[in-house]
Amino acid sequence: MKNHQKKFTVRLVSFQEVYESSLKLAEKISASSLRFDAVVSIARGGFPPARYLCDFLNIEHLYSVQIKHYSSGARQKNEAEILNKNLGDIENRKILLADDVNDSGESLKTASELLTPAAQLKTAVLHEKTTTEFKADFSGESIGEWKWLIYPWARTEDILEFLNEGKMLNKGIKPAIDFLKK
Repeated sequence: MKNHQKKFTVRLVSFQEVYESSLKLAEKISASSLRFDAVVSIARGGFPPARYLCDFLNIEHLYSVQIKHYSSGARQKNEAEILNKNLGDIENRKILLADDVNDSGESLKTASELLTPAAQLKTAVLHEKTTTEFKADFSGESIGEWKWLIYPWARTEDILEFLNEGKMLNKGIKPAIDFLKK
């Protein structure tokens, strides 16, 4: 595994921002001529935006594929790994693949390769970093300066990993907070 950077900026993403970005993303998708039979979420982070997209786009079917490309705390694995898949019958269906963030593009690429039996496949993410090597078809926001985005559903996992890497888990609250502020 490798860290993206030794020191990097973190941005906390709120549930309100997730909701607003999901709505903006749904509006972009609706403005296109494309329609979808199902949404496939890249688990785990893609579940909240995928659910919102289902609601906003009136799509009943929601499936998932669990892909891990990062361990917690911004530690990138050498390659994306499929851990689980709940895809139902996707053959000949129009699929919208959804995730929270497109960082390197590895998760989207791996999931897209898995979903090749679909009649139509498009990708959608809340946040897309301009450094990605596999661009999403739709994104709510483009992120130019690399930042680690911490979503509400990943806060505990990411913060504990940052503290673990810094050997701060048993040092007390004040030293842990000071460490995280650096």
